[in-house]
Amino acid sequence: MIYILLCILSFLIELYALGVGKITHFAQWDIYRYFFLHSIASAFLAWCEMKLLESRYPRERLKAFLFFFVLTGVALSFGLILSLLIVTVGLLKAKVIEKSQTLDKISFNEISDDFPQIKRVFGEASLEHSLNQPDTQIHTKIKVLSALNEVNTPESIGLIKRALSDESDEVRLYSFSLIDRFEKELNKKIHIALGEVNDAKNVSQKIQGYKKLAFLYWDMLYYGLSDENLKHYFMDKIQSIIREGLALAPKDDALMILQGKIYLLSGDIKSAELLMRKALDQSGVYTKTICSYLAEIAFINQEYSKIPPLIAQYPSADLDLKMYGIQQVWNKNK
Repeated sequence: MIYILLCILSFLIELYALGVGKITHFAQWDIYRYFFLHSIASAFLAWCEMKLLESRYPRERLKAFLFFFVLTGVALSFGLILSLLIVTVGLLKAKVIEKSQTLDKISFNEISDDFPQIKRVFGEASLEHSLNQPDTQIHTKIKVLSALNEVNTPESIGLIKRALSDESDEVRLYSFSLIDRFEKELNKKIHIALGEVNDAKNVSQKIQGYKKLAFLYWDMLYYGLSDENLKHYFMDKIQSIIREGLALAPKDDALMILQGKIYLLSGDIKSAELLMRKALDQSGVYTKTICSYLAEIAFINQEYSKIPPLIAQYPSADLDLKMYGIQQVWNKNK
């Protein structure tokens, strides 16, 4: 009640200031008297407005008082009406976001129910199962193929290729379009890399071009895009490019490791291991690629006791999701 009375009083003081000030005559003393009374009215109204907002904004009392006092002082008599409208129509009806806790004290267990639950339509194991079931609806198979296309791994490409023999025309056509698009994109990259090799202006650019081209051809084999008739062609092509690259950079680890992969793919385990060891001796760093392939070679040779120490040599095995799983499987302490 007292706030309403003070608001009325501030407006009465303002009216009295307008009545007795006679500021239209520009008398200096009358102007001073008007601003003195106007300041008192502004202070009363700003204090009332601050008290009205105190319950909603308890930490902003001084700021609220100064804001409304300056507003009414600058806008003169019109400022009193404007500030009152801001409080009653705007701020009192505005939604207040209350911060009851600081960030470091928020319990995520308490607010977890507010988050929407996002669930996958397919799990990893269900993708192949859905494609192989004869009663799976066509639109479901299309969704599975789209998901496999996003995964972009040799296993996913293999499943898409197997869908080429599906009994549904739509599924076969969609599978073919995915494989065809992927192969065309890879061929386009190979064509660009060939141009980069031919246009190389120095030895460094030539080496980088050979490496890029060799790995693109390797992707043809890695993703299983080549049939058996072309498989040997691509292997010979990659080895030819590697020889060209190693002639310019005999100690290039990437090309040596790729050559080792080719040997491993062709079944020449001994040559593959020699190249991997040579690349390791040159670099002196146990990379993920070297450790994983040496472990694979040890597994093929049935030298299982060598696998855990090899994986342990990879310094970031605990931080690598794939290597961590392999490490846990072969860890003797587990």
